Order: sequence, then structure tokens, then C-alpha cells
Amino acid sequence: MRVLDVTDDQDRLVVRVESVPDVAGCPVCGVVAHAHDRDEVGLVDAPSFGRPVRLVWVKRRYLCPEPDCVGGTFVERNDAVAAPRALLTTRAVRWAVQQLRREHASIAGLARQLGVDWNTLWRAVHTRLDALAGDPARFEGVTMLGVDEHVWHHVDQRVRGPKMLTGMVDLTRDENGQVKARLLDLVPGRSGAVYGDWLTRRGKRFRADVQVATLDPFHGYKNA
Repeated sequence: MRVLDVTDDQDRLVVRVESVPDVAGCPVCGVVAHAHDRDEVGLVDAPSFGRPVRLVWVKRRYLCPEPDCVGGTFVERNDAVAAPRALLTTRAVRWAVQQLRREHASIAGLARQLGVDWNTLWRAVHTRLDALAGDPARFEGVTMLGVDEHVWHHVDQRVRGPKMLTGMVDLTRDENGQVKARLLDLVPGRSGAVYGDWLTRRGKRFRADVQVATLDPFHGYKNA
């Protein structure tokens, strides 16, 4: 991508960008398409110097020259910039997730920094978190496993669900012998069965890799 211009629009920066020209094939038939028109798509980008940023992506619209193709026209796509029909850029979603992980930020606070409402940000972040949670690669390379209980809330369980959770943490040391604790999972309940079931679901390969287990001094976890 290359920047076309940057303007100061009162409380935010507006950055207009376009992709570097390249050969584009029709997504239906594969025939080389012709540039036909331009569409401007507005996206929310990560903040810059503490200010919200609006990214205007000047997208190329292409026309398939093949008479028998049902594709007709199509607009360029680049998931590294933004997912189809997304309101936030991929970078903005990644930034928000990092802030949640490392800075203990709230969705409300991040939404203010991005210049969007709570629901707009949470929909984008929730989708990304679901994808990360479903990626089995996050359980790879764990040689030191920690477990502890976590009190989620102190109100009626009928209103907010289970109070007690079991948390699993990757405590594996890096090549310098340093531990950078990484939360692997949180599951409802506090018992040996809860922890044992979680270990069973991870599979034999995961369990075989774990050389050290650090435990909350609770008999149920020890049994698991």
C-alpha cells in the first residue's frame, strides 16, 4: 500500500491509501481483469500519536473481459489491510487485542481511543479472539504448565454464571531462561475433574511435552 495524502480533520487524522498496481485475475474464471473504476472505503485504523485515525482505502474496481464469465466486476481485496465488510483495519483489531492483553485496557477505553462505539469495537475484537481461541497452535511448545483457581465474580451465579474458574498458564522458559507467562485457557469450575478433562482434551502429545507442572496447593488439581 502507498499513502496518497494525510489530512487533519479536527479530532482525527484521515489517511488516504491505495494498493500498488498489480495484475489482478478474475476470482471466478481467473482471466486477467481490467481496471474499471475506483471505490473509496472508510476504515478505522490504529491511533497515531494519541489521535484516532480514519483510513480511506481507494480500492480499484476491476472488470472481467471474458464474455461468458458471470463474475462481471469485482473490487480488490487484501485481508492484511481489512477483512471484507469490516469497519476496522486488521492493524486496528490487532492493536486492540494487544492492549487488552498487555495493558489491561477496557473495551470502552479502547473504543474512545479509536473513535468508535463499544459495540463496533467489541464485534471486531470478539471475532478475532474466537479465531485465536480456536487455533490449536497456541498449545504447542508448553513444557512447564501452571494451574490455579480464579474467582470470576462475587454476585449471584444465576445472573453472571460460575464464580470459580480454573486457569491454565504456560510458564515455559525461553532461550534466556526467562518466563513470560501466557494464559492458555480458563474453564468453568474448580475441581480435579475440570483440570483432568482439560488435560485429556489437549491430547497425548501435549501431555508428553509437559515436563514440569506447578500447582495451586489443592488436592483436586494434584489428583488430576
